[in-house]
Amino acid sequence: MPASARLLRIGAVIAATTILLSGCSASQPSDDAPPSPTPSATAAEAVVTRSGEPIAGTGTAMPVDVAFAIPDGDFRSVTLAVDCVGDVTFQIGVDDPRGEGLTLQRGICGDTATFEWPLTPSTAGSLTIVIAEGVAWSVTPTFSTAAFVVDPLIAEDCAAYSTAYGLIYNADIGYTRYDDVDETEWNERIDTAAGWLADLADSSSSRLAESFAELVPILRDPQRVLGDAMSSIGAQSSAISEFCSANQSPLRFDADYGA
Repeated sequence: MPASARLLRIGAVIAATTILLSGCSASQPSDDAPPSPTPSATAAEAVVTRSGEPIAGTGTAMPVDVAFAIPDGDFRSVTLAVDCVGDVTFQIGVDDPRGEGLTLQRGICGDTATFEWPLTPSTAGSLTIVIAEGVAWSVTPTFSTAAFVVDPLIAEDCAAYSTAYGLIYNADIGYTRYDDVDETEWNERIDTAAGWLADLADSSSSRLAESFAELVPILRDPQRVLGDAMSSIGAQSSAISEFCSANQSPLRFDADYGA
């Protein structure tokens, strides 16, 4: 029988620890003092940005918390610029004690990758990074008084997709690992998920509509393999997950089985 439901976060830190990556080198931290806040005019109000001290480290293949100083002032968002070299995948996120939707985001070393997070009164002065053992990295934070804006249409679509993906996950795991879902039930669940995604693709007005539509023929393929739905949509689902995470609306669903 199913274990008690547990909350899953797609692309969670634990999953990231299994990533096998190869070396990279980080740009060296600057010895210069942080520049004075630079105001930039907007139609609504003046926005102040301030660069923080670069942070550098070496990967351990496990989640690592690294302190970074949040400057005094009404800073409401932060952009992290990550530098490393090579075909290396990493995950990074800003820690929040209350977990107010803040989540890890994924990138690949090479060109400088930038990621944005909101800052709240409870935001901890630390970030989490997951990268392969021995891989050097550097992160430069830039703080802004501009608020992080969550796209409500994307957030709504990500919540709806979470429900459909949860159905697929529980069907696959129940069939392949727990012998708790038989062939008939598996097919029914996947057909139901495909129907939900077709409806979601039709009703969505966000940029995810096309991505949802791409999943439908894969799930409805007459030659689909029992218990393999997650793998069959793996690339598309990963792209959706990353898009949702960037909007601070990560995928979450109830797992019927041990996570």
